Amino acid sequence: MISLKKLLSIIALSVFVTGCGIIDTEQAGEALALKEQVLRLQIEELDPLMDQLADMQSQIAPLEEEIEDLEDAREHIYDEARDIGDQFEREMGGAYDVLWQGEEEARRDFEDQLEEQYDALEREWDELEKGQQEMFRSLDQSRDDTWDELEDTTQAMWMEFEDGNFLRRKVIEKGDPEIEAQIEALEDRRNLTQADNNALNALQMAIRKQEQELEMQRFDIEDELDPLWERLEEMHNESNQIWEQEQPMDFEHERNLRYESVRDKQQQIEAAWDNEQDQKQIDFQGRNEKRETAQNDHQQILMSINEQRGEAYDQDEQAETGENADADIAGVDQNYNEAKSVYRELLAGTETLINELSAAQSSDGGSVDTSAIVAGLDSSRLDLTTAQEELVGAPQTIPGGEESNPIYAEVAQAKTTAEEALVAANEALVAANALEDSDTKAQTQADAQAAVDSAQTAFDAASSTLDNTPERVSTPDSPNPGYAEIQSRISRYEALVSDYETQLADAQQGGEATVTDPELTAAYAKKAEYEAILTDLDATYETDIAALRAKVDAGSGASVDVGSLEQEFEAQIQRANLELEEKLKVIDADSYGDNTKSDVITTLENESAALEQEARAIEQQQQAWHRAREEQQKVKRAEIRAVEEQIDPIQERQKELNRSQRPLRKESMIIENQRMAIQEEQQLVETELQPLWDVREEAQEGLWEEFEITERDLRRAMEMEIDDLRDEVEDA
Repeated sequence: MISLKKLLSIIALSVFVTGCGIIDTEQAGEALALKEQVLRLQIEELDPLMDQLADMQSQIAPLEEEIEDLEDAREHIYDEARDIGDQFEREMGGAYDVLWQGEEEARRDFEDQLEEQYDALEREWDELEKGQQEMFRSLDQSRDDTWDELEDTTQAMWMEFEDGNFLRRKVIEKGDPEIEAQIEALEDRRNLTQADNNALNALQMAIRKQEQELEMQRFDIEDELDPLWERLEEMHNESNQIWEQEQPMDFEHERNLRYESVRDKQQQIEAAWDNEQDQKQIDFQGRNEKRETAQNDHQQILMSINEQRGEAYDQDEQAETGENADADIAGVDQNYNEAKSVYRELLAGTETLINELSAAQSSDGGSVDTSAIVAGLDSSRLDLTTAQEELVGAPQTIPGGEESNPIYAEVAQAKTTAEEALVAANEALVAANALEDSDTKAQTQADAQAAVDSAQTAFDAASSTLDNTPERVSTPDSPNPGYAEIQSRISRYEALVSDYETQLADAQQGGEATVTDPELTAAYAKKAEYEAILTDLDATYETDIAALRAKVDAGSGASVDVGSLEQEFEAQIQRANLELEEKLKVIDADSYGDNTKSDVITTLENESAALEQEARAIEQQQQAWHRAREEQQKVKRAEIRAVEEQIDPIQERQKELNRSQRPLRKESMIIENQRMAIQEEQQLVETELQPLWDVREEAQEGLWEEFEITERDLRRAMEMEIDDLRDEVEDA
């Protein structure tokens, strides 16, 4: 087979020969022979070559290398052909120049034939190049298809390998069926407890949100109450200061000083009288005793007026308290009815919720609901703990104290009666001494004196008894009823706890599964607390109403007009002053008789009378001070009552806030107890799960080690097989 390089050299040589024109006959024949040779080459050599090129499509790499060599050889042949043509033209041009010039027409015909043949060769060459390009495209497509098929095969092999690994992994991960079944059962228990714990967390969050809202309201109420409490405390201090304020002067001391001065004047009068020799003898001792008695009587009247004033203001305060209590009864009724209505609605709503949750629980079937038992048990335990803490801080006995001695009032009254009898006896003695001389005067004076002596003895005995009788007596310690009440509550709660524990144990040992719904348990706890609140509302209402009605009854006596009483007291004081002055005049008249008083004695008596007036003025000031103090106290009580009326509705809101917090606090504590029980259950499950996890992990470690070895060997075999396929494709 002629090579492509030789073929191209011949074609180039023919082209160059044609370009030189017609020479001679021999040379023309050689040219024609060359043409025939070219055609023969076309038929015999070129066409089989085309067939060969078609067969070469199945050979990828060798043909590419040969094509590249052919392209290089072609370029080399082109270069050689151009050199040969140029050299031939130079050699033949000079020798056959005449032939070319004489045979112009023949040359053109021959040249046209050669041109046609050359064009045909070019067309065949173009077709050859097109065939070559098509062959290249076909070879590229075949190569791409082969690589794509190799890639698909490789991918399918890897997918089959991965599927096998996946199945082997699933078998390893599945583990021992018996161990996995135990782990699954324990994990189901753990998931159930976690679900319950999540439900408790949700309930606790809702409770805390409500408690935060109540706490904010509590802060607002405290902000309202604090300034009122401070103002009320200031008013009570001011009230105490009114009672404890010092007198503008020591009235008793000043009055006693005046009486001491009066006694000094009386002694001066007695001395002056004794110095006057011509005067009748006077019983100045008896005179002074009568004056002392009259002054003491006057002082007792003033003291009685002060006591009556205090009692009147106290009675007025009781009347005001009774009126206010009577008005408060309506408010207590309204608050009680409103609160009871609210908690009845809450109780009804809670009972509806319990029915809905219980219906949903019973629809599951196959289990016994212990929510009500657990709620009652936890609630009773909390109440028991609270009562036990109260018992620790409660005293068993109430310490004795001091109280008014009921005998003291009787003894004081006996002394007053004896004093009145003594005054009457002295007055009778004065009257007996004032009688005109007669046969019966001496006996009358003796009887009167005996009566005075007897009354004095009785008065001294009554005074001694009063001095030895304490105004207040100590009371012994007494049992604390509150302590006994707490003990009773503790016993009741202990019985409830025991009963609920028995019910729970019976339910758990009944052979059926028990379930406790956290939300249902919380609802039962709220229901119990709402019922307790309603009971407490009834008890508190009865206590408050009883206290208010007692105040109403205490102030239900005759109303007191303090202003009128003060006028009456003033009139009594004026009468007492006039009576004292009249008594003193009578005593002086009885003492001096018809005797004439000297100017010295008259002056001393006037000075004594002036001192008596000063004592009356001091007593008037003392009465005015007592009256002003009572009036100030009355005004202050009204101010205190006004502040208390502002505090009362706020305190009622505070009480309602505390009541609202009770079911939340109880529910929160029960939820916390349930949470602790769930945590214990979770810890128990974790304790049982851990050894099973260890066994599974130990077993899986061996299986995974074996899997990794097997997977590595299979992967290596797969990679080697794929490399062999690549080599076959590349060698094809």
